[in-house]
Amino acid sequence: MTTVFQRYTGDEISDHSIQMTQRVLETSTHQFPIDVLALRFEQYLADPSSVHEKYPWAARFVLGFPVSSWQRGLAWNAGQKARFITAVWSGAGLGSYLTNDWCGSAGGHMAMDENSDILIDGQQRLYSLEQYFLDQLAIPDAQGMPRVWSEIGNSERKRFLSTIFAHSSVSSDDEKALRKTYDLYTQGLAPRAHDQRAAQ
Repeated sequence: MTTVFQRYTGDEISDHSIQMTQRVLETSTHQFPIDVLALRFEQYLADPSSVHEKYPWAARFVLGFPVSSWQRGLAWNAGQKARFITAVWSGAGLGSYLTNDWCGSAGGHMAMDENSDILIDGQQRLYSLEQYFLDQLAIPDAQGMPRVWSEIGNSERKRFLSTIFAHSSVSSDDEKALRKTYDLYTQGLAPRAHDQRAAQ
């Protein structure tokens, strides 16, 4: 049996009225090492109160990023977190995390407008990194012994931190568009129940 595949079809048989799902906001993606995230987290831990003052509306912070109240909560279990960290060590593909680069100042005060600089997608993966960096997650070494971050020497830390984790970003103050973007990013990887979607 021969299967026919054509990258493009002839105009005479295509239906121009059909349109498939497309992105809501223009997205850019850059390849950065995990060290960029670790540095941000280090800076956050040095003065968390000032970060909380800057984003008073944040439901929580993950690796120093504010997370909006309309996103689902932390859901991964210990096994899922450990598998992600093991994937970093083994050089597996990590996908990408998505942030909103837009920042609006709330009337000249130190506080930023809601949805400024938020983490939109990747919360579970970034929280896994946070717990690992804080020794709250032990990962088996090459001999199968559980190890926390503080036990690992600098050469191995450098290898981990140099792993590329793609950073995608949008830039918008439109919460409706941000919610739709959140739903689109999450629906294909880990389907959300209706009550977990941001755009209701």
